[in-house]
Amino acid sequence: MKIRIVILGFIFALLTSLFAQRGSIRDTSWTDSSVDLSLTSYIDWKSEPGFIKLQTGENENLARNKFAYIVYKSRNLPPDTAARNALRVIDGRFFSPSYIQILSLNAGPGGEGSYIVIDLQAVRAVNRVRIWQLGFYPGGPTNLPTHLRVRAYTIYGGLDTLSMEKLVQVPENTLGVTDDYFDRVVEIRYLKITIDVLDQVQSTVISEIEVFGKGFLPEGYFTSQVLDARRPVNWAKITWKAEQPEGTQISVRMRTGNTPEVNSTWSDWSEDSLVFSGGSLPVNEPRRYMQYQIRLGTLTLQTPKIDEIEFHYDTKLIAKSTDASINPQFSTILKENTFTYTINIQKGTDDYPIDTISITTPTPTELVGVRVNGSPISYNAIVTSNKILIAPQIPITSSSIFEAFLKCTPFLGLNKFVSMLHSSQSADNPQYVETKKVNGVEAWSVITTGVPPRLIINYRVDPNPFTPNGDGINDVTKISFFLANIGEPKTIIGNEVRTLRVLIYDLQGRLVRELYNSKSGAAAFVAQNSIDWDGKDDLGKLVRPGPYLAQVIVEADTGIEQSTKIITVVY
Repeated sequence: MKIRIVILGFIFALLTSLFAQRGSIRDTSWTDSSVDLSLTSYIDWKSEPGFIKLQTGENENLARNKFAYIVYKSRNLPPDTAARNALRVIDGRFFSPSYIQILSLNAGPGGEGSYIVIDLQAVRAVNRVRIWQLGFYPGGPTNLPTHLRVRAYTIYGGLDTLSMEKLVQVPENTLGVTDDYFDRVVEIRYLKITIDVLDQVQSTVISEIEVFGKGFLPEGYFTSQVLDARRPVNWAKITWKAEQPEGTQISVRMRTGNTPEVNSTWSDWSEDSLVFSGGSLPVNEPRRYMQYQIRLGTLTLQTPKIDEIEFHYDTKLIAKSTDASINPQFSTILKENTFTYTINIQKGTDDYPIDTISITTPTPTELVGVRVNGSPISYNAIVTSNKILIAPQIPITSSSIFEAFLKCTPFLGLNKFVSMLHSSQSADNPQYVETKKVNGVEAWSVITTGVPPRLIINYRVDPNPFTPNGDGINDVTKISFFLANIGEPKTIIGNEVRTLRVLIYDLQGRLVRELYNSKSGAAAFVAQNSIDWDGKDDLGKLVRPGPYLAQVIVEADTGIEQSTKIITVVY
């Protein structure tokens, strides 16, 4: 009996210790004092206490910064000038040069019957449209000349552009600013305004079109005040309870710091927002303070509603502090180089042992070696196209300098190598490694220099020849290359998207197989990311033995760039 009591006491103490190491911050109700009003927009937390939902849109312009185009009756002209770019009438600006101009048929682009189509980009409940003549603006004078007004017009609406119904027809307009209320609320996505009458002398000039309606706004952001975990913690997962009708969206992001006010020492907002309850976010750890932001969105007439949100954490850490950096930090773009990735690990006396270090790699990377405190160590590793897992044979239990030697070919303007510490004793909650910023750039990032001479770099085919006979040896050939992005301004390098195609032709120029056809930004189609050909055509039949042409084609700023290699199929 005494032994049983001792065992039960030990288990109780162990469970008590375990639960004492877990904690959470939970929000179940929201007031003005719990909201960061400077970072919150189009969110309602007052009309239904205990819930966060989207605001209704009676006073918000549903068309602003959506999409619009204009079709001229006299000729089909592209929207490429200030007077012909319909996006300028939904940009929220009421002054020149933000306008479109419709001329009489014999004076230039225009003609009676010209029309503007606005895509609200979601189904909206609409009951009002307002059209502004150039020169008029909200709060401005109302006694201006109206000679540039829309003289007669018709407004249509619909769920598509083919079956639109007439909502309003104005045969004679004398106002510089029209304001039309429909006799009912209509559910539409597309709005069409047709110019029915044009002055033979004066142009019709429109500076802004506004659309209003009932129902909920398409998007809103709720941002909390800074919340305190009372000590530096290892943030774990985020859970929430919500009503989420079909066609609505919820996502959450957070940032962390060790000061009660947000300053330059805080992390950035987490890049990847959670869209499902129960996931974790990459934020700097351990940190005491946090702030979260919820995005609500809808493509329907309904709104998602948050009832409760909870942020879970561990008070027992994997490391007291960390600091990661990579050297060299500057490297020639698309040139192979070897880098030293260093993590300064400071351990507390009660921290979990470190079993594994993971490094996310922006390009396929080879692990050359590992050192701890300047000495090579024995380790096991798993290397994939975008991650390296390193498991020292002896776990790290004290403060150490960890170094991993990486060989890779950076191809982005900014190449981030993000890392985490893992412990089997905290398997469900790894700890993200910290890194310092210098001039806004994180120290674990490689910055590339120079400009690649071409978009398609290091194009290779291997094995070549290959034997797709099903014997498991050289049955597939791998087409590998780097796709660079050359663009101006430099801030968009790595973010541009181009059409990329990989095609197989026979020697008579007939298309045999289309292996890839999609939009792509700068990317490394190498190692596990290479494009494979199994020797089959588009019908799934094995091709005849002989030489074939493998062609990589990409849209460039100056036209089409392509590279071709001969692949030989043998049996």
